[in-house]
Amino acid sequence: MRILICDDEKKYIQDLKVHIEEYMNNRFVKFTLDFTTDPHDILNNNRSYDLVFLDIQMNEINGISLANELKGRNGKVVIFFVTSFNQYQDDAMDLRAFRFFEKPFDPERLYAGLEKAMEYIDESYVDFYLYSDKSQCRVLVDDVIYVERQNRKVALNTVQGQYITSKKLEEWCEILPGSFFYQVHKSFLVNLHYVERYNYTELFLTDGTRIPIASRKQAGFHKYWFQYLRRR
Repeated sequence: MRILICDDEKKYIQDLKVHIEEYMNNRFVKFTLDFTTDPHDILNNNRSYDLVFLDIQMNEINGISLANELKGRNGKVVIFFVTSFNQYQDDAMDLRAFRFFEKPFDPERLYAGLEKAMEYIDESYVDFYLYSDKSQCRVLVDDVIYVERQNRKVALNTVQGQYITSKKLEEWCEILPGSFFYQVHKSFLVNLHYVERYNYTELFLTDGTRIPIASRKQAGFHKYWFQYLRRR
């Protein structure tokens, strides 16, 4: 997990750093923590983060602008805004900020916010072991394009590439959210976000992949597709 603190006051960076490290270490969470008083340090690199603490009012670049940039790198980033001022709360809510902390920090409120953030992050990612060497991987649920059964192996096809996993297709059907994943064939589970168009026998995905729709699934998928469109 990658964590970032950006605040133009070193004192508050140190306070946050101590509490975050204590929280993560007590829960045996592996993490890296970057911190800076200069928002240009962040703009001058292309790192993405899972959890971010931003001071809203800083010189030259405010936290709202920085949050927009970081959300562009990772749409699932959890953002905590930190400030002594409250006039920015409407802008912060527009960005779907996870929490809004006022200075000085209330440690109990901070820990409660971290608990909620970890629940959200855990739901946004899937963890799995690779078939070849049993090493562990983590990818965003939204980055999974489709899951394919390949004889005795199962391939997870993602934005980043293909992974051969140790899980069965039936397990992936239980893990991945049924609100936008649909099993159209005994060998394929598809993320509907990546469907460009379809006919009754085939899906055409945005990456050029064509996925067959089993004949017994065609009527059910047609109904599900229109329900999916209404929810979006």
